[in-house]
Amino acid sequence: MSAATTLTVRQPGLTFADLTRLAFLGSPIAVLVLLLWHPQLDPRLQAPAFHFIIVTLSSGVALAVGILVLLVAERLRDARAFALGLAFAAIAGFLFIHGLLTPGFVFKDASNWIGWAPLVGLMLGAVFLLFSTVRQQPGGESWVFTRRRLILVCFAAVWAAFLVCAIVFPKFLYDHPTTLSRYLYAQDPHAHHQLRGQPPASSSDDYSKTDNAKTGGTYEEEGEDEHPPWIAGILVGFTGVLLLTTTLRYARNYRLSRLPLHATIVAGLVLLIESLLSFFFASVWHVSWWEYHALMLLGFVTIFYGLILDYRRDTSLTRTISSLLLTGSIEALEQSYSEVLTALVTAVEAKDPYTKGHSEKVARLAARLGEHLNLPPERLRVLYQAGLLHDIGKIGVPDWILNKPGRLTPSEFAVVRGHPARSEEMIGKIPSLRPTLPGIRWHHERLDGSGYPDGVKGDAIPLEARILAVADVFDAMTSGRSYRPAQPEGAALVYLQHHVGTLFDEKCILALTRLIEGPSAQTRVQHLTQPVPHQV
Repeated sequence: MSAATTLTVRQPGLTFADLTRLAFLGSPIAVLVLLLWHPQLDPRLQAPAFHFIIVTLSSGVALAVGILVLLVAERLRDARAFALGLAFAAIAGFLFIHGLLTPGFVFKDASNWIGWAPLVGLMLGAVFLLFSTVRQQPGGESWVFTRRRLILVCFAAVWAAFLVCAIVFPKFLYDHPTTLSRYLYAQDPHAHHQLRGQPPASSSDDYSKTDNAKTGGTYEEEGEDEHPPWIAGILVGFTGVLLLTTTLRYARNYRLSRLPLHATIVAGLVLLIESLLSFFFASVWHVSWWEYHALMLLGFVTIFYGLILDYRRDTSLTRTISSLLLTGSIEALEQSYSEVLTALVTAVEAKDPYTKGHSEKVARLAARLGEHLNLPPERLRVLYQAGLLHDIGKIGVPDWILNKPGRLTPSEFAVVRGHPARSEEMIGKIPSLRPTLPGIRWHHERLDGSGYPDGVKGDAIPLEARILAVADVFDAMTSGRSYRPAQPEGAALVYLQHHVGTLFDEKCILALTRLIEGPSAQTRVQHLTQPVPHQV
């Protein structure tokens, strides 16, 4: 019983490194607020050539990512991979237009479409990014993928039409009363006139009067409400919500798998969201306006770096891109397999051919039960790892005991009963796996204290151990052993249900019942308390 009181392991959560990364990712917002709050720190820096270069670099990196993903999508024949590649291609294409329309660099006359190009590109990219995270039905994936060429042609047509209109009708958007360009230029009269090829006005009043004369009096000379136009505001808000939703989905997968690639995707998406805010609130050619270009470039470079890093580790571009396609929690957890876990599980199963695959099945079932119990991703990850490693101590059990066809003698069973403690001792030497120790040591404990190795009772047994106990017994009963055949799932479920409250946790059994019988299963589990002879 002493072990139950001394074995306390801190549950995983946000580490210091995670907090440091969050602080770093949040710093651009702090910089933007500082610049907007103190205009003297936000000087005007007009550099068309540099603007063209930084936007070209951003679009080039985004296009490289898009092409890589689209190539893999062809190999995988996966609609989500296709959408992911198209997202980066869409952003790259409209960013290229944004750079091409840089005033005074390629075209002499400024085009008011320049402000809309990155916003449209980010909005389309956000739509495709979100689609790439949705688990589609096979029919839906087939429908999208079989029409991928038509989708690409439609996208190319929209992109070409936008570019042609921007060149042929450069002032078309300016005459619309709710354009973003009006608002951006209104924030800086000098920029407005220079972008339109006019001499700068001497004052804001001169600017208003001159502009009113040329546009038919659309602007008020005094007291105009210069809030962002509602169309631009809706587009920015819509794009931001899509990007944030996608970011949260990747963040959840990172919390499950702790894959570096998912971390870089989350960081890149956060930087894109921040670039969107900087784009919307900053004044043209000011430092705060340049911040959005830098954030966008940094976001794409971060994502590209993550892809290259993962590719160098796995030497398979297909595997790298496949790991980006978000699926369920179990798939994400399986992606986090390390060489250490694989070697340990293989070593255990090599001793007993009847238990081959048992650890993985227990881990999957335990994680699914944990999902039904609304455990956070960090605890699901620990639960899954504990399921993989719960029998590692059987390495020390002689083969003739593990494979004995008949019932074990008391002395032989005593050797087997020692495997949870041996598992804890072995895994405790690996610091990153120490959060799994409570589940590993106590997965054979029972609520009435009849379990082993410590005889822990009731709520003193950690929830992870109670979940593992149910998953372990269910898989053991439904799998064949050297001393008995496999039993039907229904029989195993009835056995577990009849021991609710005495051996097994009611919440865990209810979760298993719903998992096996579907969401319509009722809470009748709590009434099934009549004990039956112990079978495991």
